[in-house]
Amino acid sequence: MTNEPSENPEFTLSPERMVKQWIQQCVVDLSLCPFASAPYRAGKVRIAICQQASEACFLELLDTELVALDEDVDGEVETTLVAAPYALPDFFDFNEFLARADALLDVHDRHLKLQIASFHPRYQFAGVAATDAGNYTNRAPYPIIQWLRADTVAKAVEATDTLAIPDKNIETLKGMSAAELASLFPWSINS
Repeated sequence: MTNEPSENPEFTLSPERMVKQWIQQCVVDLSLCPFASAPYRAGKVRIAICQQASEACFLELLDTELVALDEDVDGEVETTLVAAPYALPDFFDFNEFLARADALLDVHDRHLKLQIASFHPRYQFAGVAATDAGNYTNRAPYPIIQWLRADTVAKAVEATDTLAIPDKNIETLKGMSAAELASLFPWSINS
């Protein structure tokens, strides 16, 4: 099974445009990540799209983007999101795949320089019902793995109470009506 763009009218946008729309409307406008706005508005967020339905191709692109971000010493790119519109539609398969992606940090000895974050249309926290609105904090139009600079994460942790962010996000999303969630996350409703 693959995520076919024709399954939902929302997928008439290109995958890159869908990711940008999600970043703007969900991540930035809802402030799900209070640190995302500045680099996004400054054009320092790179989006790479895996055009294949293959896990191997997704992993290869993740590897390429990890190296490119690490080698960008001028800081032209702050973070990279690698989206796989046609691969890993099942969240549990994606969750298992994350170990392979994380292992790339070991292969390149980059655990001290880069970190990983993950998003999926059917993201589900352990021990939480699939329909729980809190899951939307990590729901995106496609399976996405994000490479983050560790020093940027460390600065964010020093500057604010980052431990309060997940609870605030869950409260925000649980305070939304079903219609509001459907409008913001049309690719995730009825997952």
